[in-house]
Amino acid sequence: MPKLTWKVVNHTQADLDITQYVRSLSFTQGRPTPLSPYSGNSASITMSSYGGIESFVAINDEIYLNSTATGAAELLLFVGRVTSRTFNDNPGTGINSTMTVSLNDAMLQAGQANLQSQSLVSVNDQIEEIGVLLPQVIFTQFLNNTNMSTGTFTTNANQRINEIIAGDRGVVTNDAGNFLYLPPSQFGNYVDTTFTIGRTVGFPQIGYQDLNRVEAAANSLFYTQATVTGSATTVTNTAVESSVYGVRTFTASTAQSNLVSETAQWYANTFTDPEAVMLNLSFSDVAQSTLPLQQFNNFCYDTKFVSVSYTPPGGVSTTGYYWPEQITFNATPDQTTIDMLMTPLTYYANFILNDAVFGVLDTDRLGV
Repeated sequence: MPKLTWKVVNHTQADLDITQYVRSLSFTQGRPTPLSPYSGNSASITMSSYGGIESFVAINDEIYLNSTATGAAELLLFVGRVTSRTFNDNPGTGINSTMTVSLNDAMLQAGQANLQSQSLVSVNDQIEEIGVLLPQVIFTQFLNNTNMSTGTFTTNANQRINEIIAGDRGVVTNDAGNFLYLPPSQFGNYVDTTFTIGRTVGFPQIGYQDLNRVEAAANSLFYTQATVTGSATTVTNTAVESSVYGVRTFTASTAQSNLVSETAQWYANTFTDPEAVMLNLSFSDVAQSTLPLQQFNNFCYDTKFVSVSYTPPGGVSTTGYYWPEQITFNATPDQTTIDMLMTPLTYYANFILNDAVFGVLDTDRLGV
């Protein structure tokens, strides 16, 4: 039976394998919606706690959560530092005592770090620049973002990173437990065609067991107006749909010194369809076939756009590409359950001439 097997390693303590003491674990990658800031994620590990086991997970130790799909290689999916330990002590020998160990990833740690009158000089690579300034921010980026303001800043590091992302409209992908920022120009390079997600288990398809379609205000993606504040100006743009649905305002702060008006226009006119859905789907590892589960584990190691199919009750089959906005894992020795919040490609599509997924006028469609 295919499944995901987890390994928990204390990297700080010479890569000490503490898996034998772990009873369950859970963690999340990503953010709830494409309009949410990247605030970082946490993990929780429930472990045995007696005879000095707590020394194997000291406060601030760096912990790796590795996953192996049956028949495939071990992959690193989460890196976090121990921030707290909560003990559930039992009397007597205490052999059934447990402790809950909480971990913060680097992005969450960045939310606790401030730039102190720090000079940022790069207009296209500030995320990389911040990563060098604050070693706990394990953040890289794939090529350049659009121009951002430079200068001397005293601000929360996490806030500044999100202001860059809000202006550039890219995404953060998991990269071996760390973070890689993808500007929109690179979306076409991040499409996974090795597997799909659908209602049934197949080849090579992950079969979901539950699916909810979430619309409008419930998925925080329905707005008719946007107010965007850049480094020097604030711009409000109102979509024509406001005459039908009323004014629903989205606000954002960006690191832009120019193009603020264009960004406000994009936000105001992109999120105006109340019937566009996010997908909330879930499945277990043990319900899958071997190859799709292996490909899914690779996908979680290096997240990309992926094809998802579903059929509404009494409706017709719908297939499209989605971004894995958020992935949550809950694991025990018996099985792992996965919950995914998926955003349709609509909110990330860009005018790229020759791309099979993102291209409006790609050469395949033109027949050249």
